[in-house]
Amino acid sequence: MKTEDVSLLGRKKDIVHPYVREDLDETKYIPLYAWTQAVLGLSGKDIEERAAHIQRLRWFEDPVIRDALITFCSTPPDTRCEVGRYQPFADIANRAFELAKGNLPDIPESYPIHDICVVRNDPKSIRSVSQHGLGADRSPDLLFIRGADKWKLEGSKPECVRWVDVMAWLELKASVKDLMGIFNRKRKEYGLHTIDEETLESRGTTPDLSTVSVSAPGGGTSRAGSKYPRGSPDSVNQTRDYDGRSGSQMKSLGYSLSDGRVDAETQSGSYALDIAAGTYGTRLSCLGIVFENDVMFPWYYDASGYVSVTQGLSLLSDFPKVMAILVGFACLGHEKWGAIPPVISPTASAPCPDSFPPESLKDHGFDMMRPHSTRKVRVTLTNCIFTQYNLVGRRTFLYDIKTNTVIAKKPLVVKLSYQVVTRNPEPVVLDIAKKAKVEHIPEVHMWGDLWKMSDGVRQIFYDLSSGTANYEDRTLRALVYTKYLPIQPLFSKSCELIFIMVDQILDCLHDLRYKAHILHRDISCNNIMYEIRDGKLYFILIDFDLAAVVTSAGELCAPASAKDRTGTLPFMAHELLTDIGTRAIDGIKHRLRHDYESLLYVSCWSNISMPVVEDEELKTALSDYLRTWEADTLESVRGVKCYLMRDRDGVASLLYPPAGEHLRPVFNKWFKLFRQAYNNWSNILDETEDEFPQDEISKPEPDVETLNGFICRDTIKKAIAEGMAATGLSLGSITRRYTAAFNQSNSNSSCLHSEELANEDCMDETIPAETIKPTRARTRNSGSSTGLKKASRSPKIVVAKSVSRKQKQTNKLDMAKKIEQATLPMKSVAVTRILRRNTAKESKSTQAKTIARTMTTRSMSKSRTVDT
Repeated sequence: MKTEDVSLLGRKKDIVHPYVREDLDETKYIPLYAWTQAVLGLSGKDIEERAAHIQRLRWFEDPVIRDALITFCSTPPDTRCEVGRYQPFADIANRAFELAKGNLPDIPESYPIHDICVVRNDPKSIRSVSQHGLGADRSPDLLFIRGADKWKLEGSKPECVRWVDVMAWLELKASVKDLMGIFNRKRKEYGLHTIDEETLESRGTTPDLSTVSVSAPGGGTSRAGSKYPRGSPDSVNQTRDYDGRSGSQMKSLGYSLSDGRVDAETQSGSYALDIAAGTYGTRLSCLGIVFENDVMFPWYYDASGYVSVTQGLSLLSDFPKVMAILVGFACLGHEKWGAIPPVISPTASAPCPDSFPPESLKDHGFDMMRPHSTRKVRVTLTNCIFTQYNLVGRRTFLYDIKTNTVIAKKPLVVKLSYQVVTRNPEPVVLDIAKKAKVEHIPEVHMWGDLWKMSDGVRQIFYDLSSGTANYEDRTLRALVYTKYLPIQPLFSKSCELIFIMVDQILDCLHDLRYKAHILHRDISCNNIMYEIRDGKLYFILIDFDLAAVVTSAGELCAPASAKDRTGTLPFMAHELLTDIGTRAIDGIKHRLRHDYESLLYVSCWSNISMPVVEDEELKTALSDYLRTWEADTLESVRGVKCYLMRDRDGVASLLYPPAGEHLRPVFNKWFKLFRQAYNNWSNILDETEDEFPQDEISKPEPDVETLNGFICRDTIKKAIAEGMAATGLSLGSITRRYTAAFNQSNSNSSCLHSEELANEDCMDETIPAETIKPTRARTRNSGSSTGLKKASRSPKIVVAKSVSRKQKQTNKLDMAKKIEQATLPMKSVAVTRILRRNTAKESKSTQAKTIARTMTTRSMSKSRTVDT
């Protein structure tokens, strides 16, 4: 679903997705050498040997490194002193890469990705993916990139690199501390002249450094202010590090490493989220380095979570080891840089590492097995359809595919995601629903597990860190199903169609729960699609990854098998958001009414975000409001939802675009139903607490599933019908009008699934203008036979192959004009009445000309390209 028209995060640098903070709290900290061996392939012994060579080769005295270290340590003592350290550190790293070639053990004359380098990026922002529009403008301090991309950040006209170009990043945070004193102490140990802090020139005598304490030569620095509570088993001060020395034996650097630490780690997590969401599934993992003053802490990120180290290394006090680790980064192959597992292979014409990092997985392929068959099917990925804005969790991404044998007559897509191995596979859940004759579910053709995370770096992490608990294994699962159409282009033409969708999905959710004993648990805009069946809109509920099988009473048949979140943040029920925030042991159980509440949010979100809005000020206001559903803290997002659920003023203050304003009464009724339900439930609970034990026998137990019958499919449908009646609408009239139009359009289910019809221009040609004409302008005749006759006489837009290009453009322009006339936004109820009075005084031809002059639809605007 394209959401570039609604920039949900406002693209502000200080915006942090709430999941980043939550995932950061779950970070696993392991010994430094366990981290380096798993990620870099360097054991403690390897690093010690390389560090010894670096010390013998006297890298510390190299002119380039010496001058860069002096600049690094002598930056002005202010809050932005870190900026002056960016380029010096890049110079140090790049010089180390050159000095290491052929001179250190097992280092060849060129690296696997031979042109790797470190460049300064700040203050330039990374170019985000336009497909989801969720990423904020972020500017990491330094980047590991290929030399071929270096020109984008240098020269007279620098450009922004893309997240897909980024190999890793370095985030530097500085406090006002005396680094020159530590630098001089290290030079003294090497027998070198010290550096005068005022002139920055060498001098023969050394300053009095008795007040500055440093770590032992070659030693590490523990994480002051780490998340481990003092005295816990994982505390650095209580355990021995991987190299055998107790953390309590380490000497302090003389300042607190907690200065800016949380901010640096949070920013680094945000970079990881954006690179994972902005690379169309090409990355399994990503790497980052946080420098707090001169102390280095490496980080690893993948779908299972964050992993960092319990002990950092000082660039000054542990210079040879830091250089050995930086060179270790340069020695990584594409697999360790985070490439997708080799089970998904590129074409022979674009092998790795020459083609790494790829822009997308287009032309990559893998083998699958058809059900009840021993014959392999080669699946080749073509166009990327969707990439989820997510890092820890499933990280779903979808591609169009082609196969070497016919699987189905309809176009197919493959969904790839990292699923918890203990959870019921989606096809198994769908098979249960299919046997129970539940409608509005997707058709699955093939599926299979391709690769487990425990087969890669993850297993090494926990083998080397004494079996750290709480490891959640995931498998890369591929699922091939029929290609359906996204709802956004449809609802951008008419918001009234939202309630046809609601009517069908309500039936689907009800039948899932009471026929198949399944809860979907992830209702979102991306998980509802549609197709045309027998000339009618037919909505499909997809993505059953988080679905759970329950008993007839609604209890889970098996204990929770995963730690990931059951829902998509903007659409999660307010009770579940509260549960995530408190992390109570006896948390709130997911109920059917929570899925119903999510459907309400999906409908409201669609009515706000999907119609075309020409007014830039209004568009900004709508974007800012939708941002509060997702972009702040979990507590603030929960507060927004509680305000809508519990307070009528919250619903009254909702801002709708002109095209959706006339549906306000419908949403008011729907929200009122939930508000009354929760208020009534609160009263029931209060009465229960006040009752005497003997009174409880005579009264039935309250129904927590439906809040005593308030929230169920029938009550929701009734509330929606009452709201629609207040606006002169009905599902019947909407259905009849659009059914006639779809039948007229000469488009059956199979042709609507074609790749050409998946874009908005073809959607404009497929649906005649009458199908998207606002009902409010002609309420009285909405269901009349006259309206149906007009729809039936609507011209078909069928362009033969022999028609010239000019004629095709003319036909498209004619259709665009008809759509333009039909999608006139209504600024408000009052404005609508004025327009009606004016319309009555004008002739029909004059009215059409007026509309044509003042309206511009999305289909006529300049198309946007998707950055892949």
